[in-house]
Amino acid sequence: MKSLFLTPLCVCLFLLQTASGQTARQANLSDAEKIMGLSTFWAEASQNFAYFDKANINWDSTYKAYIPKVLATKNTWEYYRVLERFCALLKDGHTNINAPWSLYGYSTYVPFRFTYIDQKPYVTRVLKGLSDSVPVGSELLTVNGIPVQTYLRDEVLPYISSSAPHERMNTAMFRIWGATADTITVYPLTFRTPAGKEISFQSRLFSQRERDGSTWLLGNGRDVPKTKLSRLTILPNGVAHVELNSFGEEKIIGEFKAMLPQLRAAKAIILDVRENGGGSTSIGAEIMKYFTAQKTFTGSAWRTRETRSSYKAWGKFLLEEPFDSIKYKNDSWYRRSYQTVTGTSWYIADPNEFTNDLTEPRLTMPVVILAGNNTASAAEDFLIIARQLKDRKIPVIGQPSFGSTGQPLMFPMPGGGSARICTKRDTYADGTDFVGIGVKPDIEVNPTLTDLMAGRDAALDKAVQWVTKK
Repeated sequence: MKSLFLTPLCVCLFLLQTASGQTARQANLSDAEKIMGLSTFWAEASQNFAYFDKANINWDSTYKAYIPKVLATKNTWEYYRVLERFCALLKDGHTNINAPWSLYGYSTYVPFRFTYIDQKPYVTRVLKGLSDSVPVGSELLTVNGIPVQTYLRDEVLPYISSSAPHERMNTAMFRIWGATADTITVYPLTFRTPAGKEISFQSRLFSQRERDGSTWLLGNGRDVPKTKLSRLTILPNGVAHVELNSFGEEKIIGEFKAMLPQLRAAKAIILDVRENGGGSTSIGAEIMKYFTAQKTFTGSAWRTRETRSSYKAWGKFLLEEPFDSIKYKNDSWYRRSYQTVTGTSWYIADPNEFTNDLTEPRLTMPVVILAGNNTASAAEDFLIIARQLKDRKIPVIGQPSFGSTGQPLMFPMPGGGSARICTKRDTYADGTDFVGIGVKPDIEVNPTLTDLMAGRDAALDKAVQWVTKK
């Protein structure tokens, strides 16, 4: 491995940064603050969480069991680890607890990126100059002398709140060092290289400064392009590859419109939302207007829990009596009271509908959408809109999407942390679930070890092949 040279100033800054992170992690909250944080999250979820039926948990008794656990923590870092484990029991990708950023000391990068293939973690990218001795395509075997599957089971997965199994495992690959956040702790790792040789590597977290001084390398040795909000690449045969990497900024609409002269000249278009983690559904809908002549088009249907205090009070009395199924069916007061006290009263909204007032010519050439496990939230809503168009079919190629969307309720936590709880339950317009499953592609393309080692984008290749045939 190549050594990393730091100027004296960089060394001083690095040590100050590390010391700051260490100090923050050694700080402790009062017992009152610890109880308040746990209670706030429990109460907000009790009233507003949209997926208790999926979590399949007795929330009240779990809360009671976690009171001594949070009181036993010795510092803020341990406290938030316990809260993460509490949150993970809700099994939802839009429900999270975030420790104060000061605890991390800006030490959030590892020298590898992993992908789970055939139930095994493989290196998909390495940081140039920091981990050149471990080639792309190497299988991770052990962490701290522990078999990697055992390590994931005990040290990583219990802290991840996720809706879909693939979302949970992908997050685990990204947060494999979640048990620490300093740049000092060393993780002895063993790998099996593509050549079959077992090697050792002493890994640790790297600071933002170290990360910015390096670049990611693919299996073919090429640099990974820097992430941009959007990017247009004209491929051979007049195929336009349009990357839409976030719907979190409205300026992407302007960037897309600036591409229109080249898009109108293209023979086919590939819309790539594989790295789009969401934002605003309306932004994706605005872009979709250019691909349909429908005057209106439909997004997801949604519902949210509803509480009316008096009905909850009346329902308390009803719980003391035997349940009357006939009254529940025929008496609206009885039904609403019973539903409110049991947390099953819902406000059911009409499916999201968008008016297409575009006066410009539409883009009518062959179009496909590239999606993947990182296509999340509002980007999944974009897929739902495309799936429900009536005037044309836009195929989705790649992998199932993230499988989590909804409107999170955000609120502060003690010591500078934060939390969010999913309050909105989304489905297709006909009520079919995609949360916990993902929007499934029409043509599924999963990464292979051979693709990784060659730096080949198999899903993009398949999309080009499909539109070229059209």
